[in-house]
Parts: sequence; C-alpha cells; structure tokens
Amino acid sequence: MLPLSIAILIVGTLFALTGHARKGQQVKANIAAMKEAEAALAANLDRERAAGITYETTEYRRPSRAANEAAAKVPVRYGGTKHS
Repeated sequence: MLPLSIAILIVGTLFALTGHARKGQQVKANIAAMKEAEAALAANLDRERAAGITYETTEYRRPSRAANEAAAKVPVRYGGTKHS
C-alpha cells in the first residue's frame, strides 16, 4: 500500500495533467473580465444619469453587451450566467 504522501502527490499530478488547474485559472480570468465589464457598465450608467439621460443609448448598449458576453463565460455559482 502506498504511503499517504505519495498517493496525494500522484493525485495532485493527475489533477494538473488533466487540465483541471488550467480550467480553474481560466474561470478566474473570466470572473475578472466579468467584473471589469460590469464596472465599466456601472461607470457609464453613472455618467449618463449625471447627464440626465434616462433611456438606453448606443453608448450604454456597448458596455452592456460586453458585460453580458463576459457573464456568459462564467458559471452561475460564481455570479455569471453559464449553465454547465
């Protein structure tokens, strides 16, 4: 029987080789992109409200679309809209 430390090392190596580590990094990058897009949308919304604009402009739709596209790449459990 393998000692526990060797078994953990083997499992960790298999975990890394199968791409789970890279997938986690990609999810983190997608979450960061989603948060950045949401922040840009919120900043644009604040500017338009301050200017007295009460309707959706093309300038609003652009960051809104970007935020929606970024959220589509993030799983629901992390605040996105992607259903696995």
